[in-house]
Amino acid sequence: MKLIARLSEAEGTSDFDVEVLRHGSGYRVRIGDRWLDADFVNVGPSAHSLRLEDGTHYSIVHHCAGTAHEISFRDSTVKIEVIDPLAAKRRRRDDDMGAGGVVKALMPGRVVRILVAKGDAVRKGTGLLILEAMKMENEIQAPADGTVDELFVEPGQTVEAGADLVHVAS
Repeated sequence: MKLIARLSEAEGTSDFDVEVLRHGSGYRVRIGDRWLDADFVNVGPSAHSLRLEDGTHYSIVHHCAGTAHEISFRDSTVKIEVIDPLAAKRRRRDDDMGAGGVVKALMPGRVVRILVAKGDAVRKGTGLLILEAMKMENEIQAPADGTVDELFVEPGQTVEAGADLVHVAS
């Protein structure tokens, strides 16, 4: 799983690319260019035990509210916002589109099902089609209220990232 961690400090904010992979009974974590192997065990509602590959052990208290995480260990507390890069890309695209336009594929995939027809009135968030990408089905939603005036794909078709899928006129 690839994420972006945004660390807020007095000097400002810093973004770090983070990748978390299941590795045996633990995890393999990449922060920036550095890889770590770690075991992570829940020991209470918000208490956890973290042991790194070099034997270093931390007792951690973790509180989460949405994407905001507060992690306390030893005598310090770190506040991090964890961001899904696809959700951030989708949010930027929706902001750029404003009141409609061409809906594009965010990643390569296969069109499984079309949920609307040309001429259908849709509201923001209405499912337009199902795109299978990385063995997961993703519902592609209308970015704004409007009318479907063009379908560029059909079921079974494979598409590349950035391919035009549907046009929603406002």
